[in-house]
Amino acid sequence: MISPRTAHRVVGYLEEEAVYSYTEYLADADSGIDANIPVPQDAVAYWQLPSNARLREVIIAVRADEAKHRDVNHQFSGQLGNART
Repeated sequence: MISPRTAHRVVGYLEEEAVYSYTEYLADADSGIDANIPVPQDAVAYWQLPSNARLREVIIAVRADEAKHRDVNHQFSGQLGNART
């Protein structure tokens, strides 16, 4: 990339879209459009969820992770200013 600032900003916007998408997915799980199924124990372990976790809890965990990535990338973009390399 020519500009790390631009790269981080673009990634921040992509992560922002992911947060939006997971919010819609959560609404679908809550409304019954998508089944709120039990999740595999690998997902429980990775996201440190209760052993009886369901899809809804995984969606919330993934969305929070994407939001963190969004914030970090926007922060990096702001810190880099007009740096080039």
